[in-house]
Amino acid sequence: MAVYRQSLEDRVLKSKNDKDKISVLISQFKPFIASVAQKRVGRYLQYGRDDELSVGLMAFSEAVNSFDRERGKFLGFARMVINARLIDHFRKQERATGAEAAGDGDAEEVLDIRSMEQFGFDSEVEDRKAEVIEYTQKLKSWGISLEELVKVSPRKEGLRVYYKKAAWVIVDNKKILDTLLETKRLPIKEIGEIMEMHRKKLERGRIYIIAMVLALLGDYSYLDICRSDG
Repeated sequence: MAVYRQSLEDRVLKSKNDKDKISVLISQFKPFIASVAQKRVGRYLQYGRDDELSVGLMAFSEAVNSFDRERGKFLGFARMVINARLIDHFRKQERATGAEAAGDGDAEEVLDIRSMEQFGFDSEVEDRKAEVIEYTQKLKSWGISLEELVKVSPRKEGLRVYYKKAAWVIVDNKKILDTLLETKRLPIKEIGEIMEMHRKKLERGRIYIIAMVLALLGDYSYLDICRSDG
């Protein structure tokens, strides 16, 4: 059965308490986790060397298992959890060395205060980067690179709009979408019958159309590639 528009939040909810699925998410979002941790500590971090990234990985897993839709976007929630756990980590280090703990209140109080500071422009930039990472991974699984997508993207606006309409035809037609997802081949004949589009024109836009379909199925919030206005 085909998987229809599945947002990151859908994937997270389906990954709860499933170690294998959580591992896949962690693998895809390591750059995001590193970005959040580096911003908190104010220096470059490296996996396998810095404890802060190990804390970040565990916090991301915790965020997956505790996420619900009422918390909004998952990446924003994950960022809050990672920041909170890093604060816990720093406080433990300070107590271990006999240093005075910074600030008052527990991690949850700090979480509430600091979380508000994380939203805004910087937060959106980080979320956009994470979506690009996820989309790049999805393209890669279909043998498509971002460089190739840029190369084959139509220069004429009218053709781009037409190809996006073809992508919507696929997404809105269960039979055609199932065929594409199962075979990873564009059902050109079926699309052409609906849109009355020349076969050769569809063939030339194969990679671009498939990329549009993947973007639509991902239901990304920030990627302009899946917006109708281009």
